[in-house]
Amino acid sequence: MHAILNPPDTLDSMTSMSPDDAPPEEAEDRHPRRSVRGHPPRWQRLLLILGLLHVAIVAFSLFSPLLTGEPRGQTPFSVHFDVNYQGNFPTWVAVVQLAAATTVLTFTAFLSHIQKSGGTLAWWILAVMVLLLCLDEGTWLHERLDVIAPQFVTVEDLTFVWLIFGIPVAVVTLIVAILSARNLPEDCTKLVILGVVTLLFAAIGLEFLAGELIKMDAATAVVAALYHLEELMELVAGALLLVAPMAGLRLRTEHGVTTFAMLGRSRR
Repeated sequence: MHAILNPPDTLDSMTSMSPDDAPPEEAEDRHPRRSVRGHPPRWQRLLLILGLLHVAIVAFSLFSPLLTGEPRGQTPFSVHFDVNYQGNFPTWVAVVQLAAATTVLTFTAFLSHIQKSGGTLAWWILAVMVLLLCLDEGTWLHERLDVIAPQFVTVEDLTFVWLIFGIPVAVVTLIVAILSARNLPEDCTKLVILGVVTLLFAAIGLEFLAGELIKMDAATAVVAALYHLEELMELVAGALLLVAPMAGLRLRTEHGVTTFAMLGRSRR
């Protein structure tokens, strides 16, 4: 099977049919420049599969001490699968997912530019943003800020000092994501905003709450459950950002050739 990106003239030929002549199995979406025909990728199925995978990873991490009979983090097996540690299997999954999201967002940015469907700058901004998240996850950058931050600020009674930098960065990230997503197709907008909000709530909100629980000498099981919830939400957020651009794609296969078209922002 061959896959091509539709240039504007090809798109014109694809969309020359009237709405009444369109095959019933093909979806029609409207935006300021043209109607785009074709079927969307099965992004809902992919999101469900990734969600189940992430639940399995986090659940295995949560209950892995039961398999070793040792306290959490006391065996190489436990460390390798514990979401609270870095450089292990859950980290690898998160990095690969964010790298895939960056790739899909970059492809979408190129496609929207070629087809002049609008939102190109927004897609590029989101691609760069997710790339930075991927680099942070892979290099543990925000964890290292706990060492760097005290050199610039003095903070008492704050368990995770990196939040001093993390909170303003999160606010800027949220604003940029919302402003960018406004220029995308509706489904893409919803998925992007939901993904970013979920990510920031987990990474900032639940991290802060975990720090407060640690200061209160909360039960280890409670803290462990909270940071597993945090990591699950971060993984799900990455999945939402991965499928977000897919919601705006339309595919059409004829004579063994698959063409891609990108929706623009609807008039609605």
